[in-house]
Amino acid sequence: MEKSSTPQFEELENIKTKDLIRNGGILLDIEGRDISLKTAKDGHTILVPQPSDNPEDPVNWSQTKKHLILLTIAWGALCADFTSAAPIPCIFLQGAEWYTNPNRVNYANNLNVLMMGIGGLLWIPMISFWGRAPVLFWTCICGTLLTIGATLAPNFEVYYAMRATMGLFLTAPQTISIAYVKDIFFFHEHARKIGLWACLYISSPYLGPLLGNFIVGGTGRWEDVLWMCVGVCCLQLVMIILFLDESYYNRTIPAEGQPPRGSRLLRITGVWQIKNHSRYFYTLTGAFGRLAATITKPALLLLLLGYFLTFMWSIGINITTSILFATPQAFGGYGFGPTSVGFLYFTPIVAVIIGEVFGHFFNDYLAHRYIHKHKGVFEPEVRLTMIYLSTLFMVPGLILLGFALAYHMHYGVIVVGWGSFTIGVMLASVAVTTYAIDSYPMAPGEVSGFINFMRVIGGFTVGYYQQPWGAAVGYDASFGTQAAICAVSLVPIAILHRYGKHLRFKGKEIK
Repeated sequence: MEKSSTPQFEELENIKTKDLIRNGGILLDIEGRDISLKTAKDGHTILVPQPSDNPEDPVNWSQTKKHLILLTIAWGALCADFTSAAPIPCIFLQGAEWYTNPNRVNYANNLNVLMMGIGGLLWIPMISFWGRAPVLFWTCICGTLLTIGATLAPNFEVYYAMRATMGLFLTAPQTISIAYVKDIFFFHEHARKIGLWACLYISSPYLGPLLGNFIVGGTGRWEDVLWMCVGVCCLQLVMIILFLDESYYNRTIPAEGQPPRGSRLLRITGVWQIKNHSRYFYTLTGAFGRLAATITKPALLLLLLGYFLTFMWSIGINITTSILFATPQAFGGYGFGPTSVGFLYFTPIVAVIIGEVFGHFFNDYLAHRYIHKHKGVFEPEVRLTMIYLSTLFMVPGLILLGFALAYHMHYGVIVVGWGSFTIGVMLASVAVTTYAIDSYPMAPGEVSGFINFMRVIGGFTVGYYQQPWGAAVGYDASFGTQAAICAVSLVPIAILHRYGKHLRFKGKEIK
């Protein structure tokens, strides 16, 4: 693969890169300049990358095709966390059927989460080696078959194995999705499209238990919840077959040298990629080398640390509230039935939507304001401003939630605290992801894989100590500590905000 003299933005469009780079930033607006560049319909926003004249260039695809692909990859991202969290209400029914402690049954769910983190990193080199579409297609088929296996499991041991490997395969779209967003949309569109994608992605671990509780309350059968998960996976497979396409476009090859794309079905299944591999895609060694080089970036490490210290508590809240809501009042809980618990899961889902509506416009406002003040030049660090704002939602939300659980306040207080925290998580997630791909556009899948890994590892670990911690010291103290950690998470973000412009260029070059 060719190298560029400006590694940070080397894939913007070869012949125009030197005209767009401005001292660590990128020129995104003409601002009165007499520059011969292609712009958006507004006449002044510079298109990055500069589209070629090839109609098969993914940025030249129709808006309909682009947004059907966005819906497909967003639904795929939903599948993983949805199928991971939906069976949580089933652990008591499964424990009774298999004569097993429900806590032991829940180990299958915890391992599923861990395998999602591992799988998210495993599949990323494959999209550079084989292409985006075939990896999504074949992992979806394998994940769907494993979900059917978990549904038909005759005992806990089989169920445990099926649940673990489900997570390994179904997680693929969670990280590959960001590569698609970068491939088919222009630079100035990234924040809005990631926000739409994240709306499904972030709400999925809440939507699963919501519907799972309704089903358990209505039928009393855990298998019905798993069959619902099978349906969600099958719908993803149908959408892949109907709408997906290969979005990787090697811009080091001129339009006249691009290989004919041929049948879309061959591109989805990976046949086209195999036929054109030698000149078009990375070697397997090169693909894994890109992943290794990405984690050497100090700017990314600071970003990952800040995100890890905040997102993990969303999983902890999910665990604590679901248990306390279902625990009988005589034992210190709220005594809600499955259906009532299901209704309470509307709280984070509504909060995610509120966060998306706000962030959809405010992210663009921050970028446009900065670009106008700096004569058309954009720097990724402007994205970090939203993280400060998100903390104003997360810290009070955690404190309020902790006091509500500790003093057994009305569940409406829990709804307000939980909702406030989730709004903050949504805002921070979009800002973190957008900053990462704005800073390292050559490695959208790689940075997304590490973001997903930190998110999942945080959720995996907190599942083991969140409930005992709250029971031991009081939920006001445990959630108060979590709020303090969220506040401290601003330290690496502030360092990144101040020095990110220089830190982005440190570490090994991503070739």
